Amino acid sequence: MSEQNSALDLSEAEAALDRGDYGLCLELLLPLAETHPPNSPEGPRLRFLMITAWMGQGQDDKAIATCRLLSRCRDPKLRQQAQQLLGILEAPSLDRPERWSMTMPQLELNASGSGQTSPMRRRRSRRPEPPPPPPTGPTRPPAAGFAVFVLAVLLGITLLLSGCVRIQADLELRGPDRLAVTWDVQSTQERQLPWQDQFERDLKREVSGLRIEQVGPGHQRISSRVVSSHDLAQQMASVVEVAGHAAGVSLPAPVLKLEERNWLLGVQQHVQLIVDLSNLPEIPGLDVHLSLNHGRMESTAHSGTTTELSWQGWRWNPLGLGGLVILILLSSSLLLQVVRRKLGFGFPELPS
Repeated sequence: MSEQNSALDLSEAEAALDRGDYGLCLELLLPLAETHPPNSPEGPRLRFLMITAWMGQGQDDKAIATCRLLSRCRDPKLRQQAQQLLGILEAPSLDRPERWSMTMPQLELNASGSGQTSPMRRRRSRRPEPPPPPPTGPTRPPAAGFAVFVLAVLLGITLLLSGCVRIQADLELRGPDRLAVTWDVQSTQERQLPWQDQFERDLKREVSGLRIEQVGPGHQRISSRVVSSHDLAQQMASVVEVAGHAAGVSLPAPVLKLEERNWLLGVQQHVQLIVDLSNLPEIPGLDVHLSLNHGRMESTAHSGTTTELSWQGWRWNPLGLGGLVILILLSSSLLLQVVRRKLGFGFPELPS
């Protein structure tokens, strides 16, 4: 039992797979697969290596059967990876046109080893040879317009793959100059998009202080800590920059302003959020929703526009309220003493 629970050493099988020795790789992995079921910690890993070896040998039926088995595992990431690989394996193969291949003519060799042409070939050789094609000149590099066209097509494909998502940002005021933001990024296709994977990797590498969790299939929730308005504005700018870089566009940083006035008993707050998407082209299926304090103020940001969301409210100060209660109690005590003296009872005395 201790041997099965320990981490497997698959370096020898991986080395055989890198060398293209698929038979040796399968010979090392098949005994391990019998002792490590798919629901074990190391079961999916060694089965992915077996799938790669079977694909190298051309045994797609075994690879497809194992992919279907892994597509029902509990881990959502492994299940999604197995489903993507299963879609590649089950894709129909396309016929190759004959003009893409070159066919060598059949030569008839005699006993001496020299080639002998057929009478039909001998009769064809009597015809005059066709004139040579006209010269085309030296090969020229593609013009600048071609490079611009290719970049535009690649950018359009990137933006199209980055769409079909719903982004919801909720800004919450927790106290005087204490704010937090939650980003919900959900794919409408109910599966993780390549843009979401790249976005998550870049956030973990470049932005600190964020909590990233998978709520469901293709649904990411990104939460920040409760920080000041200045720190939160810098963090939001970093998140928007990473999101634009993952989609291949440049987005300006959002503007977050918080004005507070302390009246001792409470704090008057005025928060303003400005999101500029004027440089963002129209992306099909992209929905950006903004809200304050869990939907108290809501707005939808559209591509090519600038959206402003503001809220003004009052937040009671617990210290100020406590001081007011103490002042009222002291005033009531003094008033009762004055009334007592006027009634002739004099000042309160200690018992003799």
